Amino acid sequence: MLIEFRFQNFRLFKDEQILSFVASPDNSLPENVRNLSDSENLRILRSGVIFGANASGKTTILDALAFTRKLIKYSAKSEPDDEIEVEPFLFDEESKSAPTSFEFTILQNGVRYQYGFSVTNERVIREWLISYPKGRPRKLFERWVTDENKPDFVFSSYLKGEKDKLIEVTRDNALFLSVGATFNNAQLLEVYRWFADHLVGVRTRNIDEQMVFRNIAKNPSMLDQIKNLISYADLGIVDLSFTERDLKIDIEAMPDNISEPLRKALEAINSAMEELKAQTPDIEGRKIYNISMTHSVGKKLLTMPWKLESSGTRQLLCLSAPIFESLSDGDFIFIDEFDNSLHPLLLRELIKLFHDPVLNTGNAQLLFNTHDTTLLSTPLLRRDQIWFVEKDQYSASHLYSLVEYSPRKDEAFEKGYLQGRYGAVPFFGEFPDGGKELEQKKEII
Repeated sequence: MLIEFRFQNFRLFKDEQILSFVASPDNSLPENVRNLSDSENLRILRSGVIFGANASGKTTILDALAFTRKLIKYSAKSEPDDEIEVEPFLFDEESKSAPTSFEFTILQNGVRYQYGFSVTNERVIREWLISYPKGRPRKLFERWVTDENKPDFVFSSYLKGEKDKLIEVTRDNALFLSVGATFNNAQLLEVYRWFADHLVGVRTRNIDEQMVFRNIAKNPSMLDQIKNLISYADLGIVDLSFTERDLKIDIEAMPDNISEPLRKALEAINSAMEELKAQTPDIEGRKIYNISMTHSVGKKLLTMPWKLESSGTRQLLCLSAPIFESLSDGDFIFIDEFDNSLHPLLLRELIKLFHDPVLNTGNAQLLFNTHDTTLLSTPLLRRDQIWFVEKDQYSASHLYSLVEYSPRKDEAFEKGYLQGRYGAVPFFGEFPDGGKELEQKKEII
């Protein structure tokens, strides 16, 4: 589980930002909180939501999570001359050349870990990992760049394995955690797996449908869960069928007048695909998947192809697959624009899945951004689950919690937010009259 996420000097954010999933002493909505039975007596939130104006930085927070996951998972496999594709805050000269920093506090298999790193485009500047077995800190390793611009490492006796060998193969642009996991260091692999396997991001405007279908194919029991959700959502769909076929060009279905050279080229492509399939039988992407849905129309049943379904239906199915997988595996899933193409009532039901301890067996967590302010007017979220993002006069974004305003439990949060009581809303000036004012400004410029 994610306990806390900190980051600094990343895109729209200049100063350090803290996103905490530690619950406040508030006892409302106890199902939204997981009480840990360890010696630290932590109470962790099961979900969180971010509100803010357009271009305020809501998506950037999720981008920060996605960036760290990618760097941790793949930096050990990068080439020596590859740049680290980090983007610092650009509206300040000092920040442009300063490192970008990230730090996570997570709970993995009952042990709390604190892992962080600072990077520039050229190299890793600093990296550290601390474990807290039974609540007591143990610094496993720390890495930094010396005044002579050389890497240096410090290890504790608690980190086992061939540390000197790992240092030798850790390049300046690779994270030590990533390298250690690649070489199967058990302790580093434990932390690495949280980022690689349990930190999941979804972009609702750019969902890879074939990837979703592929995951359903790997987990047939998920199909039954999706059927139940589709039926529960009252979409008029009574059943759905899932099919797959080999990735192969159907030459026979092509026009008879295609040229012979083209036909031979297509046959060669099919042969190459078959050879690749034989050599790597588990390779992903060698099949094409499709879903058809059966609708109840009066007293008749009508089966429709996937491409004719509404965007809302398609969105629901493509979201439900990673959501059910996260609930089962105990993932931390972050979803950009969760409300895209979904009815507000349906969105609430999806959020409730994470608050239900019977359905959320893996103690999964959800973080999402949205413009659906009706969520603020329902008894669905605690005050400490609600976050806002706002830009200051220097174009730097800031993340803050509703708790900082000390609102009453019975306060009308939606009304207060739309009235600007908590900030993070757009403020509109007078619209230019017929474009004349805008033209005048252009002439002055």
